[in-house]
Amino acid sequence: MLAQLENEAQLAFILSHEIIHYTNSHARTGYIENERIERGDGKYQRENWNKELNKSKYSKELELEADVEGLKFYLKSNYSLEELHSVFYILQYAHIPIDDIPFDTTYFNDTNFTLSSEYFKKELKVIEAIDDGDDQYLTHPNTNKRRSVVASEIEGKSNEGRVKFINSKKEFYDIQLLARFELSNLFTKDRKYAESLYNSYLLLKKYPTNKFLRTNIAYCLYALSKYRNDGKLHTVLTDYEKVQGQSQQVNYMFEKMEKKTLNTIAVKYLWELKQEFKDDEFIATIAKDALHELVMESGARKLDYKKAFPIIEDENAPTKDSSNISRYDRIIKNSETTEDEIKYAFVNLFQNEEFNDLINKYEKEYVGKVKNGNDYRVENTSERKKNKIGRALGIDKVVMVSPNYKRIDLRKKISEQYVFSESRKEDFISVNEICAKKTGVELNIISNTYFESTEKYNDMSLLNEWMSERFDHHNIHIYPYCKLFTDDLAKKYSTNYFGWTGMYSLRARKDKWGLIAVSVAIYGIGIPLGIYYAVTPENHTFYYTYLVDITNYDFLMSKEDYVKMKDYDDIMKSYIYDTYNQIKTQKDK
Repeated sequence: MLAQLENEAQLAFILSHEIIHYTNSHARTGYIENERIERGDGKYQRENWNKELNKSKYSKELELEADVEGLKFYLKSNYSLEELHSVFYILQYAHIPIDDIPFDTTYFNDTNFTLSSEYFKKELKVIEAIDDGDDQYLTHPNTNKRRSVVASEIEGKSNEGRVKFINSKKEFYDIQLLARFELSNLFTKDRKYAESLYNSYLLLKKYPTNKFLRTNIAYCLYALSKYRNDGKLHTVLTDYEKVQGQSQQVNYMFEKMEKKTLNTIAVKYLWELKQEFKDDEFIATIAKDALHELVMESGARKLDYKKAFPIIEDENAPTKDSSNISRYDRIIKNSETTEDEIKYAFVNLFQNEEFNDLINKYEKEYVGKVKNGNDYRVENTSERKKNKIGRALGIDKVVMVSPNYKRIDLRKKISEQYVFSESRKEDFISVNEICAKKTGVELNIISNTYFESTEKYNDMSLLNEWMSERFDHHNIHIYPYCKLFTDDLAKKYSTNYFGWTGMYSLRARKDKWGLIAVSVAIYGIGIPLGIYYAVTPENHTFYYTYLVDITNYDFLMSKEDYVKMKDYDDIMKSYIYDTYNQIKTQKDK
């Protein structure tokens, strides 16, 4: 929202709205009301069939309350009343980028490389906004309703003496710019690569040499090529027909682009960036991986690319008689003139010794894989066996991030037992510390239970973002974007090895009534025995630990255990001790 707002007055109204949400405890009351709707309490007793409608209705009531009450707060200031109208137009168009500038179809072209016009759409969808659309099942009222409510409240009030800015304009625009840069970050972490690339493209118009923006575009190309090669591009690229405005061109381009072409663009862009920023480890890492991907997955071969430009014949030289050229030579010559646009993409890069050495190395690797019938993406039998029987990692130091414990009791109205969970989490962390010490593993824990500083909190947030992104990628072999920020944490904590661990305890009443009723009818089993089996809780305990090398995408351990019983202390200790024992134990030589 900060990236879209135009002035301080608009920001003031948004903040006034959010302040009311906080002071009126809307988050808490909304949660309680949703629980009542789910249970069918009170007035919702006969309306269980339309739970979502009731939830939506209540949520919209809270939003309108925040608008009206927030307006009272806003009117106590000297901010402009006119901006109350414009802020709703911004909300109405909040789904579009920060600007609507045409995407330059020659952006990835240079003297060596020209993209086909087939990748670009001639007519783009005009941006539309439905301010009076059906909001029946939405959490917020449509903008027309909200605008009308606020307009009626300020009708007849004078705007004299009211201003758009009370504080420094420069400070506001600095914050706005920071938010616009941050959009590229957020889009990329959410795997919205086309949106991120277009946002960075817009900002590069004003900051053409900015390294962050260029690195962001490089990563988006890298990620799109990875997903394209894996046949999962649709999971990270919005269908171009659903996109409006000039950004539709970007989605159309990547949707239509050939696999080999996309991989070539990614490699070219990354390696040219790598040559410019020679000391940047992140750029170097993904540049090499993109080249590996080009060879191993896109079907490209070194022979597909020319090492030099063709010799340009003298225009004044006499024309050669083509009648004496063989039919096969003419076919070859014609095919060369219509060859794929990628053929001269690497002319300059072939002058780079490292690029040459790596592409030769990867081609040999590819030949070996084909010869042996292996797929480097598929986990082999020995890896699955290690996950099952345990690993010997030989690691001396690890950092555990956000150790977690939850007790969930499905017999109760509020199933998650928050107070008990927090208390038990402290026990869980303590057992981790004890078991690590016994096995000789140096353990550092970053947890919201023991915050020593905001610095630790920021570290934890960044690491959790890394893991969240890594899980989002599933089986795609790709370096997470957050690696751009987390490599420094490996140096800070003097280890590459970070883990996420937790335990869940689930209790539920045994669902035996159907079987018991049949037993009573047929065999005459006593009712008291039936009651005993029905009310005795069933206990389930789940334990997990995921250990990664934060400098790449490798899972060194994916330990998941389950037992159909209560999480007794001995069970907790046995799982945790086994984890650290596997971490510490050296591999057999």
